[in-house]
Amino acid sequence: MQKLRYLLFPFSAIYGLITILRNGLYDANLFKSSSFDLPVICIGNLSMGGTGKTPHTEYIIRLLKDKYKTSTLSRGYGRRTSEFVLADDTSTALTIGDEPLQYYRKFKNIHVAVEKKRVMGVLFTLHHAEDTEVIILDDAFQHRAIRAGLNILLTDFKKPFYEDFILPVGELRERRNGVKRADLVIITKCPNDLSTSDMDKMKSQIDIKPENIFFSSIHYKTIYNSTTGQSLDANLNEFEVLLVTGIANPKPIENHLTEKGVNFQAIHFGDHYRFKKKDYQTISKKFDTFAASKKLILTTEKDFSRMLLIPEFEKLPVFCLEIEIKILNNKELFDNKILDYVRANQRDSELPEGENEF
Repeated sequence: MQKLRYLLFPFSAIYGLITILRNGLYDANLFKSSSFDLPVICIGNLSMGGTGKTPHTEYIIRLLKDKYKTSTLSRGYGRRTSEFVLADDTSTALTIGDEPLQYYRKFKNIHVAVEKKRVMGVLFTLHHAEDTEVIILDDAFQHRAIRAGLNILLTDFKKPFYEDFILPVGELRERRNGVKRADLVIITKCPNDLSTSDMDKMKSQIDIKPENIFFSSIHYKTIYNSTTGQSLDANLNEFEVLLVTGIANPKPIENHLTEKGVNFQAIHFGDHYRFKKKDYQTISKKFDTFAASKKLILTTEKDFSRMLLIPEFEKLPVFCLEIEIKILNNKELFDNKILDYVRANQRDSELPEGENEF
């Protein structure tokens, strides 16, 4: 594997040069970058994925939705449509993508939009959802054509960007110094008992102000019936569980189930996998081999958004595992940085320019 990495370095160097040139053209204003007169928050990463972007986006939504009319804008990865779509009750994973559908199903008082070209997406969102007061850009850190007012960069605790390499040697989409464009950095999927000294060691590796670096852990919340929405009224370890996922990194869920003493088997598909009828048959056949009287199928909310495309899945006892994140250090400071930015940049804000700077 190490020898293969050495062989790939020339390709990584070429890819890196392309990203350097592209970012340089934006930095020199030779490529246009558009900004808007309302708060725009970008959540993204330097790597290809698996940093926990969806639960962090939901954290920001929860923080803002009761105070400001919030819209999310995503590319809509995996959808079959190509035009701008504002989600409604007819939307599916095929029309808007799995993550946007998850946002729409969970948060009824926000707008959820998808558009490949983010600048046009903002314009269309403001046209079709005129009451929008803040826009959250989902996975847009490399989308330099739009200038977000607040950039939040995520990186995985077990594989931080400063230990990774550019594609195809590693998983970075651009060079490590891209972190300098971030206003806030969150190191995700940390152990709950992460010490202050370990936090300080990681902060020292990141070239932004230490007070703008935060740490988060995964919190597994409710387990609920995907059809009825009712919470599981028994302990999960009373069941034989078939875990079905189509996410980038299912290992944290497996570790959680193991720690809880759950008897489970797993079927994993690729990230954003589009379930087919034959997959229902495979899963159903595997589930039928379970001998326990109490058994269920466990999946993520994102995966269930795609399972909805196959009506047969409703015949099975599918339960969703709700995932949230917990800010481990200076939570109040983190929340206030976001709230202060949004408050200072409202269209009718009278605060002087630059008041929201970090």
